[in-house]
Amino acid sequence: MSSKRARKNHILPRKYLERFSKDNRIWALDFETKKQNNIRLEEAAIIKDFYTVKTINSHEDDLIEQKFLAKIEEMCDPTIADVINRHSFSQKDAWDKLANYVALMYVRTPLFRQIFLETYEQFSSQMADDLIGNEEFYNAMMKDLKEQNSNKKVLTYEEAKRTRDKFEISVDIPRTFYVCQMMLYASNLVPIIYKMTPNLLYARKYFDAKFVTGDVPIIPTPRKPTVSSTWINSPDCDLYFPLSSYCCLVLNYDSLSKSNEISSKRIAWINHLFACNCTRIILSEEQSFYWMKENRTLSKNVYELVEAWGEEKKTMFKGARIDKKRPPRCRNDWGYLRSKDPEN
Repeated sequence: MSSKRARKNHILPRKYLERFSKDNRIWALDFETKKQNNIRLEEAAIIKDFYTVKTINSHEDDLIEQKFLAKIEEMCDPTIADVINRHSFSQKDAWDKLANYVALMYVRTPLFRQIFLETYEQFSSQMADDLIGNEEFYNAMMKDLKEQNSNKKVLTYEEAKRTRDKFEISVDIPRTFYVCQMMLYASNLVPIIYKMTPNLLYARKYFDAKFVTGDVPIIPTPRKPTVSSTWINSPDCDLYFPLSSYCCLVLNYDSLSKSNEISSKRIAWINHLFACNCTRIILSEEQSFYWMKENRTLSKNVYELVEAWGEEKKTMFKGARIDKKRPPRCRNDWGYLRSKDPEN
């Protein structure tokens, strides 16, 4: 690994964060530490070596963030600025570019890795359960294993059943594999997102209410409480993606693209939505921001927000754990999700 490479990787692009900042600084509300700090953009939303990949030339192992992701961001930033200023997608090829940007933003954060990790762990656990679920099948598999390597010691079926009851299965996914899957999923999402209708919501400049963002910058939201939040090809679900403190992109399958100014109450509801779904941090231009309480009243007390959601976002000991008592919510153990590549 090159000593000159960039090791602090932004899980949210620097150019994106600029649109929620003031004087090159941004407020970061951390649900884990229960603190809020005004920090430089260079230090905001970073995880060490999050996108590092193994390459033949070690000087290129930071190419994903420094070249590929940065290139997409550089290409899209003027288009995003134009969309925000014009309140429309009138510029030629604007949505073509933004569809790629949205797809990358959807998969580049810790939430994608958490889902990926839990999927692999649940699959591995189910394989172990299936293996000991049938004694005949288990004995046949162990016989084949023994024939392939006579030096291997295998457990009897009863020993295997007792052992399975005593341990949990965890999975360690190499970082480069994570990044490869991230790029693959993003490429598959582009045509899906491109078919959606882009809409814009604007905060009035003279309002105190502004949009915030978080480490999960795109949130699927059902239009009715009884509807699933599965958004692909669903006419009953919206994707919310704040583009700046004053503009929020909303994707759905409505026939016409719309651009509307909205009330402080709606902005507070959207901010509450992002607080509910972030894994650890909320980022905002101002120290205080409007959010909506469960009783539909508005608040600007960010510490009250932290207390309301603190236990729900509590860090687990490790990145993934098969436990039926655990709430199905992404945890904020970013250090574990960073993972590592094998040395050889």
